[in-house]
Amino acid sequence: MDPIRLLHEDNALRLDLCDLLEHIADGLPANAAPQLAQLASTALERGWTNHVAFEEQALFPILARHRHGNPDLLAGLDQLMLEHADDASLDQELVDTLDDLARGGPPENPEMVGYLLRAHFVPMRRHVLWENAFLIPAARRLLSSEDISMLRDWIRAREPEKCTCGATLG
Repeated sequence: MDPIRLLHEDNALRLDLCDLLEHIADGLPANAAPQLAQLASTALERGWTNHVAFEEQALFPILARHRHGNPDLLAGLDQLMLEHADDASLDQELVDTLDDLARGGPPENPEMVGYLLRAHFVPMRRHVLWENAFLIPAARRLLSSEDISMLRDWIRAREPEKCTCGATLG
């Protein structure tokens, strides 16, 4: 098991979720696919929490130990944590909105729902692209085999939790 590959795969699923949220937003004011809203709600509620936990509790602290000689590393990690916090402030409202859509029928205020969906998937895409361009290459470059082993142990200790809406952590 390669924890960094799993993170990269999880990011691909994040982008799929963004596409799904955009599809739902583009379909408003109608709500022709409540099952898609339920899928998006489940993916967001389960997957994002575990994604952030892996990064903030395991990966970031290990990477931070390699900050010497990498002056931009801590600033990059701090930026990612700020974005995690920003996303967390919208997550429950978004999950509640998706759950409402999953019950069927058009939303009471489709403009607000569309805005809320876009307020999540636009910055999420940017966040994932930043992780793919900055975090994953830094992890590949800086982490030792011992560090990778520690990440594996962190993942295994949380089984059968999921890192994403569909892929197991280990």
